[in-house]
Parts: sequence; structure tokens; C-alpha cells
Amino acid sequence: MQHPHAPPQESLTFRANLARLISPLRRVRPRVPFFRLAAHRIPTLWSLYRGLLKEAPSEEIRQHVRYEFRKNRHLTGTDRTKSGLEKGYQYLDTFKKAHAGDEQQQAKLRRLSRSLSKRNERAYWLSLADQERAWQVKLANRPIMTGGLLRPTFANRPLPRLKPQPVHITGMIHKRRMARERRMKTLADIQDYMQDLRLEAMLETGAAKLAGKVGAVETVYASYLNEWMEPFRQQQEMIKETFARDQLRRDEPYSEEMLEAIKAARLEKIANKTRELKRERRGEILRRTILRQRKGPPAHVLALLTPEQRKMDKVVRNVSEVGYVAQIKRKLGFKLRRPNAWKAEIGTPKNKERLDSMVEKFLNESEKRAMKAQDLLDTQRTSPKNTA
Repeated sequence: MQHPHAPPQESLTFRANLARLISPLRRVRPRVPFFRLAAHRIPTLWSLYRGLLKEAPSEEIRQHVRYEFRKNRHLTGTDRTKSGLEKGYQYLDTFKKAHAGDEQQQAKLRRLSRSLSKRNERAYWLSLADQERAWQVKLANRPIMTGGLLRPTFANRPLPRLKPQPVHITGMIHKRRMARERRMKTLADIQDYMQDLRLEAMLETGAAKLAGKVGAVETVYASYLNEWMEPFRQQQEMIKETFARDQLRRDEPYSEEMLEAIKAARLEKIANKTRELKRERRGEILRRTILRQRKGPPAHVLALLTPEQRKMDKVVRNVSEVGYVAQIKRKLGFKLRRPNAWKAEIGTPKNKERLDSMVEKFLNESEKRAMKAQDLLDTQRTSPKNTA
């Protein structure tokens, strides 16, 4: 007997027919991304990519095709991937038309090839400039032996002092220090665990004695204490071996070859500083010259100096030994390399009369020009145009 609320047979037939017609139109989502499907990879690689490389009219365009595919190989969005594939198939049609003899497409590809050729040439020279710049930076920051010693510790063997210190050496020392701290913490935890095991075994032994009968209390730790302790003892021995290796690293002496290299670097440093000093005395402005001129006395000394003394301190940091600088240095008691060099500024006795006359002419001419400029300024101020 049919249920009173059941739909009629015609409705059920209509629903089944409608589902049969709509089901093929429903979107089916694959379980894997589209870029892993063979339906996408095979046409893209074997038809489009190989076809573009085969039909490309020049090496510049072929290189550009490879670059575009490398750039877009990580696309996972359907919209951008579809746009890129449509563009690729358009280029493939253009290449085929050019091969078939279409002059318009051939001219278009020739212009594209020339443009890519100029761009590749520019990129090549820019890459050379970047490589040279990177090489210069590397040379400027290359590690140089300073002649000092990096003393051996638990984290490093005896090493020469380098400036700047390479990052891998800094990382090695830091990593070993952190590892040693972790091992020490682990060793302390192991000792605590072993002490807990001993206390548990003592507790079980005491409970058995209080019971008065052997075997009346089932023991878990007291009967198998060595088995419980064995894993901790093994780990403890392994950590102690690492500490022994750290101790050997710290006690390792410097080799003769390393000491000779450090000594040679120390001598080279002294020779280099001597050359710098000679260049500075010849009048060259070096980095050490600029740094010395920018320096000042210590804070506790600077606080006691008067403004005049501060000015004099700044003057005497100059490398000059003539003129005003030499005058201040002599006043402060500096020992000059050429004490009489300042006399060349006032000239020899036989030229004194000529130099004095030149100074007098210069002063007179300066006074005349100053008076003339003052008169002109007064005239402009009192003119009717200005007063109005």
C-alpha cells in the first residue's frame, strides 16, 4: 500500500530524468592540483614549450621563451596560468605564420629579436658591473690576520685573530657554546633522575623491612635498580666524553706554522702602519688623519678645559707643522720634526723689503676697495627711490 504522503510516480520519474541530464554538467573537482595533472603537463611541455623552441626564429627569442617558462613555472592560480598559456599559444601561431612566409609577422619578430638583443646586452654589462661591485665589496671586507691570537677555549681551537672575523667561525663558536650549555643542563637532569631512582629504591627497601617478610612488598626499583640506572649511566658517559673533547680542544697548543703566520702578519701590520705614517707626513689625508682630527680629549679632561684650550686642542690634532698650527704646537711644547719650517713663511732677510712692500700694497688696495664699497652702499641707501 502506498504511503499517503509519498510523491506520485510521475514526479519520481521526472526527478530521475532531471538528475540524469544535469549530472554530466556538474563540475568535478580533481583530488590533485591542476599543475600535477598529465592533462595539463603533457600539452604544455610537449606541445607548447617544445613547439615554441622549435619554431623560434632566433636565439634571442628562444632564450626569452625559456626565461618566461622559468619565471612562470611556480604559478598555481588558474587565472594567471590560463593567461600565460593563451599568450604562449598566440606566440606559437605567430612563429608558424612567420615560417609559412607571412612578411608582416617576420618583420614583427625581427623587431622583437633586435629589442631582446639590446636588452640582453644591457643586462650582460649590468651583471658584469654587479659582479665587479660584489668582488670589490668582498675584497674590502676580506678577513685579514691582525697579528693577534684567538685563545683556545672549550668552543674553539687556537686560531689567529681575523678582522673581520668570518661568520662561519662566529657561528661555530656560538653553536658549541650553546651545545655545551645544553649538555650541562642534561647532565644535571640525569643526576636528578638517578637520585630519584635511588630514593625510590630506598623507599621500597624500607617498606619491605617494615612489612617483616621478604617478598611481602613487591619492589619495582629496588630489585632492578641497575637496569633502571644503566641508560642514564650510558648517556652520562657520552656527555663526559664530549667534555673531555672540549678539554682537549682548550688545551691544544698553537702549531709552529700558525705561530709563524701570526708573527709575519704582526710584522706586516707594523710595516703597513709605518708606510701610512710616512704618507701622512708627506701631506696625504688618510683615514687615520680624519679620525684623529675628529677625536677629542677624554670627558673628564674636556670638562676642565676652557673654550680657548678646546680650540687649541682641536688645532694641534692637524698634521701640519707650519703656520698657525705650528705656532700653537710650539706654544703647547710639541716637538716638531722641522722646527724652523715656519720661517719660510716670512721669507729670507734679503726678500723682506720686497715682501713688506707687497703686503703694504695689498692692505692699501683692500682699504680702498672697502671704502668704495661702503660709499656705494651709502648712496643706495640715501637714493630717492629707496626713501620712497
